[in-house]
Amino acid sequence: MATLLYKIGHFSARARKGVLAVWLIILLAVGGTAAAVMGTFTSEFSIPGLKSQAALEKLTDEMPAAGGTTGTIALEATDGTTLSDPENQAVISEIMTETADMPSVVSITPPMPGSSISEDGTIGYISVVFDGEIGSIPTETIDGIADIQENSGTDTLRVEVGGAASAAMPAIGSTEVIGVIVAVVVLLITFGSVVAAGLPLLTALIGIGVGLAGILIVSGFTDMSETAPILALMLGLAVGIDYALFIVSKHRDLLRRGIPMEEAIARANGTAGTAVVFAGLTVVIALAALTVVGVPFLGVMGLGSAFTVLMAMLIAITLVPALLGFAGYKVLPKKERAAAAAHDAALSEASEHHKPNRWISFIDRRPIVALLGGVVLLAIIAIPAMQLRLGLPTDGSAAPDTTKRQSYDLVAEGFGDGANNPLLVLVEPDEPQVLDEQTSAQVESEVQQSLQQMMTEHPEIAQYGMDPQAALQMAVSQGKAQALMAPYISEIANLDNVASVSAIAGNEDGTFFALQIVPGTGADDEATEQLVHDVRALAAQLGDEYGATLEVTGLNVVQMDISEKLADALVPYLSIVVGLALILLLLVFRSLIVPLKAVLGFLLTIAASFGAVVAVYQLGWLSWLFGVDTPAPIISFLPVLLIGILFGLSMDYEMFLVSGMRESHEHGLDARRSVSMGYMAGSRVVTAAAIIMISVFAGFILAPDAIIASIGFSLAFGVLFDAFVVRMTIVPAVMRLLGEKAWYLPKWLEKIVPHADVEGTKLLAHLEAKERAEAAKEPATVS
Repeated sequence: MATLLYKIGHFSARARKGVLAVWLIILLAVGGTAAAVMGTFTSEFSIPGLKSQAALEKLTDEMPAAGGTTGTIALEATDGTTLSDPENQAVISEIMTETADMPSVVSITPPMPGSSISEDGTIGYISVVFDGEIGSIPTETIDGIADIQENSGTDTLRVEVGGAASAAMPAIGSTEVIGVIVAVVVLLITFGSVVAAGLPLLTALIGIGVGLAGILIVSGFTDMSETAPILALMLGLAVGIDYALFIVSKHRDLLRRGIPMEEAIARANGTAGTAVVFAGLTVVIALAALTVVGVPFLGVMGLGSAFTVLMAMLIAITLVPALLGFAGYKVLPKKERAAAAAHDAALSEASEHHKPNRWISFIDRRPIVALLGGVVLLAIIAIPAMQLRLGLPTDGSAAPDTTKRQSYDLVAEGFGDGANNPLLVLVEPDEPQVLDEQTSAQVESEVQQSLQQMMTEHPEIAQYGMDPQAALQMAVSQGKAQALMAPYISEIANLDNVASVSAIAGNEDGTFFALQIVPGTGADDEATEQLVHDVRALAAQLGDEYGATLEVTGLNVVQMDISEKLADALVPYLSIVVGLALILLLLVFRSLIVPLKAVLGFLLTIAASFGAVVAVYQLGWLSWLFGVDTPAPIISFLPVLLIGILFGLSMDYEMFLVSGMRESHEHGLDARRSVSMGYMAGSRVVTAAAIIMISVFAGFILAPDAIIASIGFSLAFGVLFDAFVVRMTIVPAVMRLLGEKAWYLPKWLEKIVPHADVEGTKLLAHLEAKERAEAAKEPATVS
């Protein structure tokens, strides 16, 4: 690998104009294609094969008006008015007329007294049912409803939009720029050269451009989560800067040793570039492995991010050497350029950090204290992880200033927390359930009288433009379903935490009915989760008792099932990642102990990261500091995603630090000194890389979307724990304690395991031998 990358480095430096042109052509080509074919993104999370998902689809097929994707237009009468006041009625009627004419709107139900208007008449909501899934709602419909919401508010009427009607791709806020600014500062301090600092940023931006364009192209052909491009941006920016940083840093070091420019580029690519390839492939494989957990939207997110990381890696080993060729000696501070150009190796002695710093000296003297201190610290931070609850975001967890959150709060205020996410029970009797003629006539009569009374008491309803005959038919159908489902309704109503239960639909032949249960608590509450389990247990009993098939579904039920499936996938996926780490590190370091140590350190990182994100985003600790407005269960796919990403990143730092220790050991230093020398060789660059990555991830913490914010937080703190506590404290302490045992590999295994030469030892030995041979051929000079 090192030899191949050495040759690529030589080629890229010599053909730098061509290499740059090729990458710019690729960027323009994929960018243009993305602009032409990109599709829409969805905020909906679904997993094919879930019973609750299948039940919801069945309801949509049988009764589109009852089971379709639903949006809410929440209304509040202000300044002492009610929704029935003429001025408010005129606005509501106009909202309904404009919304009903939009593409994909199947039905629209006005605010009705007794059901969707609060008792005091000040809060109500319009239900909008859309055709198909949330991702298939046309952008023009979403934008149109947003315009209605923005333009319909008056001095006496407040209008907010929630549910599917407010679907929108998360915006990238201004806070993300902070991470880039910090990265620039760190690069300038690390390199002392504007050119050297700007080069990793330039290549990272090109990589992000290609990666995101590829994701946008794919979005035109498959459903993709709206989180996918933001995650890819986050990772692509972080690893793109870091990978270029490692190669540029190695190149500068070689220039200081008196190595000629083109040879320094090639050697940097052959040594640091090899570590970049293994580190990058680790991240790519870990992200791509998300496809094995059986969750399509997570697999798509993983593949999109993996593609962006792959682009960052390819750019690092091809475009970075080319740009280094353009930059020449300008990658060094001005005071060092002349000496480097003269191939003065003495510059190396003045520039390199040979003496151990205070931290590694402390670890060398007190390895047990450093080890125990690091482990105890991470263990304490991990304690909140024992309270981990998983869930998917609802409008109730959105930022308070968003219209979807305000719509949610209005409905909760007027009708209770559970009104935003009711449960649905589908009932399919073994025998058709129909009313006899006398009961049917009685129900029709009662419904008609009730409807007439409502119209008399609320004449303003006539302004909604409802077809009286269609309204009567719907009301009669619901009345008959209510009568036929009475035994089921009475049983369900006796359960704890049930605010109300009613029949909302039934077909004419009596073979399919839908019941709606409004919980007393919100979708994120543990009591609601318990109610779902209680309803499912009761459904099985009612099915046996009355001869019917009952299925429990609804948006929050589907989300709960997705969360449970993702929780079940956590251990298998972690096993895959740990197994991969053991194999990969065995190949890289040719040791049994080093891979085990690396994996245990990774598990500490994951535990502490889980603990931190649970403490802030679920329990609400220090929520004011991190802008967490509404603590809620952790996003259900975050733990799996966090494992995949942090695994790759933690192996990056393991590789860059421990490969330096191995290189020192291979060059004849004893185990103790090799730890200190390896640490000093990599710690400065790893520190800069970690600070850059933490800053990039932290820039997303104040993003307006809760998913993006929690991912940014967990990754930022995960890198903080892993780089500074695990890799730069616990790892050297363990290596110091193990001594020569750290590099133990049985002879039989040594014969089997291929030599990856990540540290480039074989390559450098070959180059040194070649130099000696060429020097021997030169004629002696007479002085």
